[in-house]
Amino acid sequence: MSEREEERHWGVPPQPPDHLLPPGDGRPVDAARRTEILDWTVSQYVATGWRVESRSPTQAVLVRGQPVNHVLHAVLTVFTCLLWGIVWIALVVGNQVERVALTVDVDGQVQAVQGPR
Repeated sequence: MSEREEERHWGVPPQPPDHLLPPGDGRPVDAARRTEILDWTVSQYVATGWRVESRSPTQAVLVRGQPVNHVLHAVLTVFTCLLWGIVWIALVVGNQVERVALTVDVDGQVQAVQGPR
């Protein structure tokens, strides 16, 4: 998958507002500022439908989508004499669970890495 396709698929981390950006004098960003930058970035992702799966002061894993409940669909398939199997197959084929790991480096830049599906 090309870089451009990945950007469309799970997004490029939004740039934080100017008051959160590092001063630009070459000094590393302190831990409190890195946490603020990550908080702001996570809130932007959450506003677009992502949810937080795990979180630390400088890293967050976000996920979008829901896994298929195979036990429920197996029971429904048995009780409907295999008719529900069509719906189950459609859900499995169309289901996408996406993960992205956001990390703030010592320069205050947010790095996004696509996680396993």
